[in-house]
Amino acid sequence: MTTEQRNKEKNGPAFSAGRKMMIGRKKNSKLRILILSLCILTLLSGCAGGNGGGSGEIFEDMQTAYDRSGLMPSNIGIVSKTVTGDSVSYGEFGSGVIVGKEDGAYYALTAAHVVSGEGVQLLVFTVNTEMAGEEIPGYDVPVLLTETYESMLPAETVFVSGRDDLAVIRFRTEEELAVVPIAASDPAKGDRIMCIGNPQSDWFAVSYGTVLSDTEKFGESTGFPSNAMRHSAFMDSGSSGGAVVNERMELAGITPGGSYTPGSGKFRYGVLIPAGEIQLCLEEWKDSVL
Repeated sequence: MTTEQRNKEKNGPAFSAGRKMMIGRKKNSKLRILILSLCILTLLSGCAGGNGGGSGEIFEDMQTAYDRSGLMPSNIGIVSKTVTGDSVSYGEFGSGVIVGKEDGAYYALTAAHVVSGEGVQLLVFTVNTEMAGEEIPGYDVPVLLTETYESMLPAETVFVSGRDDLAVIRFRTEEELAVVPIAASDPAKGDRIMCIGNPQSDWFAVSYGTVLSDTEKFGESTGFPSNAMRHSAFMDSGSSGGAVVNERMELAGITPGGSYTPGSGKFRYGVLIPAGEIQLCLEEWKDSVL
């Protein structure tokens, strides 16, 4: 499937860190998991004045280059699982991107807030995971089957940055997945980008935009502050932790969040943690294991 097929017009309420899904496990019944959409308006300090678009535009040359690069399998989705007695909860749907492979294990970057839950089991899904579900009246997102969650891969957090909303996770699979190269420098204002993530259960969707600002403080009031840049590529709940790719098909940033206009719910801008901060995060991680 090409990025053109995956790229859809996305409309929805305010961008949030993820979605929370609660189910009760009943004996001798076929379990279905109702996905309850948690949409929290993200108005984070330090990023006022954005003029994002979210127009649904497509940069066809970047789309073609990305399809040819074979990098789509570097993208992953993340969900956390909690078991309490006979009940199971799934929350914090997010995104991530593979940046390394060593000794049969894949290492992926994501947003720290996606994997911040205590006492949870992280699960990863890939482009090869069949996201089987069914439509239920009254729900505006699909209802995933139990088997879908059970087919996902266990993962663990191996490092959380103290500088930005970034984390490194590790998982193993026999699948042949891709590793994205990291840009040597930050994007500049006006640079074209593409964002890959899982907004509102639109798995591995792609959106396009341009960088709107230099690096500035973002998210200081949320507990997950970052040195980040605003951009116009659309994103929504589930985009957190996803890849931001430049015209050279390199990882230019990671998505920590975005902003919507109060009241109207109109998309204002997305945010990326740039490549320089990513490199610092990975250096901190390597230093921590030496």
